Amino acid sequence: MDVPNYGVRGRQVQISLGYGDRRMAFDIPDDCVGQVVRPPQQDKGQPARLSLTGAVERASEEAAADVDQRDVLVLLADGTRDQPNRAGLSALAQVLRPARSIRVLIASGTHRADTPDNRRILEMIDEVCRRERLPLVDAGAHDCRSSPLVDLGRTSFGVEVVLNRWIESADVICIVSEMKPHYFAGYSNPAKFLLPGLARYETVEQDHALTLEPGAAACRHPLHPDRSRRDNPVARNQLEAARIVADSRPVYALASVGDGGKTRWARFGPLEQVVAEGIRQVDAALTVAVDRPYRRAVISCGGYPHDETLYTAQRSLELTKESVADGAEVLWLVECRNGVATSERTAANFFAPLKDDAAAYARAIRAKYVMFGHKAVLFHEMLLRLTALYATTALPPSTLDGTGLIACPDPAGLVSRWTREGEPILFVDSANKLAITVAAT
Repeated sequence: MDVPNYGVRGRQVQISLGYGDRRMAFDIPDDCVGQVVRPPQQDKGQPARLSLTGAVERASEEAAADVDQRDVLVLLADGTRDQPNRAGLSALAQVLRPARSIRVLIASGTHRADTPDNRRILEMIDEVCRRERLPLVDAGAHDCRSSPLVDLGRTSFGVEVVLNRWIESADVICIVSEMKPHYFAGYSNPAKFLLPGLARYETVEQDHALTLEPGAAACRHPLHPDRSRRDNPVARNQLEAARIVADSRPVYALASVGDGGKTRWARFGPLEQVVAEGIRQVDAALTVAVDRPYRRAVISCGGYPHDETLYTAQRSLELTKESVADGAEVLWLVECRNGVATSERTAANFFAPLKDDAAAYARAIRAKYVMFGHKAVLFHEMLLRLTALYATTALPPSTLDGTGLIACPDPAGLVSRWTREGEPILFVDSANKLAITVAAT
């Protein structure tokens, strides 16, 4: 993990951070750099990376027996996620080839199903299945509003587990998932591909209503090895939904931890075993303790697709918020080539309230949850803490008017001002993949 402390006076250093498809460079005096935090795969001297194919080979015997002459459903991430869909589907080929039939479904959750990125994933699915001689009968992207659905029951939270009907005909399910910290569900993990990934809109809304409850935070999950970090209502609800699905069929997961398509850890096996081990790996690789809360910070989501919309990028602020002091100034690098959000409803419930009475909206959402409203609440709370939140973005500057965010077309100029003030600056790259805390003193 790259978290150096600087302090050599009189020397310029260059720090580059992800923004869209490129790197944005900052040249600043060495003594003005507090810490630089990046994912481990960008470090030098990392051990040899593991292959997804190798992970499947080491644990394929039981799965191959379950799959033989049965109908299999494979779940992949949608185009807003930087996940190893191609490598994962190719790695599973050795297990999937004896199946009677295979369907592959993009677990879009509440995201738009028909997008250019998802269409490219569907093309990839067809290509890989033909190359690997897999018995593909159908492929598609889940649409939370129009896909056929099946009601599988209720969780202990009263959430209705209503999922895509393709679940009903699946004898076996295989999920390809990269794991990382998640700001309210604990971890991005294979269980999330079922709920919210394949759920109807109302089911996701019921699940996400738990996001503002105590314990809904990064790196907390009922399968966590530390008992004190197991109470997360969102993660509990999603795991219960996965257990309802797994009660009538085997559910396997091919999970990995990595960055930029490079794998640091991978395992294939029964879903809960894989998630439990993945949590340990994420904690070791993607959680960082900085030396203090900083009053100046430059935060990059990690480039596209992590900053494809303001909605997607917002998680980077939540995952790094402990490293930012009250009253701080923050520069947020967030391209947003796909706009504020991918649907008008999302923008209306998450972004528009910031231009009205955000405090009143936050109170209303806590009293009666509306889908996507939690992001408006969290944005509002973040803005109350900060002196300024600057955004370098491709959005028209007027988009941010009245929200509390400040358009920053000259990020280098802003950082130069900070260096003249003498405050040490925290730089975070790929913040969507990290969970940052402050080291205990």
